[in-house]
Amino acid sequence: MKRFLSILLVLTILTIPAVALADYDYNSIPTPNMIVVDGDDPSVVFFERNADQKVFPAGTTKIMTAVLALEKGNLDDEFVVGQEVLGSIIPFTKYSSLMGIMPGETLSLRDLVYGLMLKSGNDAAEAIAVHIGGSISSFVSMMNQKAAEIGMTSTHFTNPHGVHNDDHYSTARDMVKLFAYALKNEMFVKIAETTNYNVPANNVRATAIEMTNTDLLLYNAEGSSVSTAYPYAIAGKTGDTDVAGKCLVAAAQKDGARVIIALFGDKADLYNGDTDLTKVARFLNAAKIFDYVFANGYQTVTAAELGLQKTFTTGVVNANADDLQNGQLTMSAEIDSLTIRTTSAKINEIKANTGAITTNVVLTTDAQAPISAGQSMGTVDYMLGESKIASANLIADFAVGLGSGESAAQPEETAVVTAQPDGTPLIDKGRKDWGASDTLTLTFVLLAVLLVALVVIFILSEQKRRYERKRRARAKQRRQQYYE
Repeated sequence: MKRFLSILLVLTILTIPAVALADYDYNSIPTPNMIVVDGDDPSVVFFERNADQKVFPAGTTKIMTAVLALEKGNLDDEFVVGQEVLGSIIPFTKYSSLMGIMPGETLSLRDLVYGLMLKSGNDAAEAIAVHIGGSISSFVSMMNQKAAEIGMTSTHFTNPHGVHNDDHYSTARDMVKLFAYALKNEMFVKIAETTNYNVPANNVRATAIEMTNTDLLLYNAEGSSVSTAYPYAIAGKTGDTDVAGKCLVAAAQKDGARVIIALFGDKADLYNGDTDLTKVARFLNAAKIFDYVFANGYQTVTAAELGLQKTFTTGVVNANADDLQNGQLTMSAEIDSLTIRTTSAKINEIKANTGAITTNVVLTTDAQAPISAGQSMGTVDYMLGESKIASANLIADFAVGLGSGESAAQPEETAVVTAQPDGTPLIDKGRKDWGASDTLTLTFVLLAVLLVALVVIFILSEQKRRYERKRRARAKQRRQQYYE
């Protein structure tokens, strides 16, 4: 019965976000395929509609192309692009989404990735594919392999740009998985959030290429009577073909919370034939959803409520021993105003496991005298298992001057400060925080010992059984000899 109640409680906690957002009128948004998830954990779903139904990703395909370009290539590499920029799979036309490059140009991979993400250039996509993969087909194989690694179980790519092919498909759920993965790459975010980028003229192309991002969540289009800019938008990628309709995968971040939205299949008939509205609907709808989820899908908890450790210590090289406290420099984490904002389920998990929160200190400044009071010393990450729940800067509590001899303690002898029940600092020298990796290592060691023990027991048991069989055989032989 207790086990049943525990499971029921967990299920109740995990369903809080869905219940909290149930009042929102998602029916006011006609987009046929959509999903709204937590950007740090896309398995946390705030809303979905036909999220596992096959869709044609169109230009959002280029998210995967950009990921592979950043992971497999060097942005500073310069190379000559070939005939592939005219369309090696399907010849590009003036109606294609193009960066505007020509065969024979020498371009950097950086220029091409910007052209891919901002201008949604199909020509840039094929140039990247040939440079990274050696051929379009090899690069497409890399795309599908990466999709499998990310867990995109309902996706198949046939090209690097999203030009329609019946066998080139994905789902809204798979695409938010891809975008969450892409957002872990800082350079991807930097490129995707850029509004404008120019590529200068060269000996092949007489004019510069001036590019503006197709993601209208980042800015208001010039001359538009509708405001599409969303202040918390951080990155996005559009897609648009006659078959796929107008598509968008985008992310926004506010007060530490990140949300990803995927919208697929917007067409004019869903908006009473209003083509102007159809062009901007995905951006307007995304902004409304972002606002609602930020306001209702997340909870907050302060560092004070969690009782996060604030004081840390380290030894100091060449320090004046009189300046130290018990041979150590104390450092304070700047957590007085720290607020953790995340999903309701995660907040409940953190609150229920405050005793399991560990710290990981990284000193970015050499712990060597002289040190000024208030000097930045590094950072501390607060961890729950393998998940980082918060980070804070560490500052020196007091000044430390140069000593005449060796310091009282070296940085390797760092002590970790906790607190007594009465609030008195307790310095535990040499103590090492027991992290998840230590636990995993110990588990493997214990399992190895157990395995060896089982093998030894098995061998001894087999030897004993063989001995018993031989003993019984000899006894039987003696009895037969006796009665004969």
